[in-house]
Amino acid sequence: MEELKIVELIFKSIINYIIPLLLGYFICGIKNYRKRDASQEEALKCLLRSTITSKYFVYTELGKIPQYEKENLNYMNEQYKIMGGNSYIKQIMIEINELPIEYVHHDNKRIDK
Repeated sequence: MEELKIVELIFKSIINYIIPLLLGYFICGIKNYRKRDASQEEALKCLLRSTITSKYFVYTELGKIPQYEKENLNYMNEQYKIMGGNSYIKQIMIEINELPIEYVHHDNKRIDK
């Protein structure tokens, strides 16, 4: 009978002390994960914004853009908007989409239409 009370006391101690500690540990881990995830998303937005801006300056100076680059930039812009990006990129993309297409032949010779 005495052994049963000791086992019961140990079991109650586990429930009262160890389980809340484990829950606290997991909650803290989730908070840190969310913080790191938000930081990574911000870094990715910065990279997308930088890439779009760099390509904008290259192709506006050339005065034309290959079709594959225009499609790629539009895809990057869509992902940027999904992540909440909302800076000057909207105006840049309008200007990129107004550029004439530079066609590239299968032997890598450029053809303007």
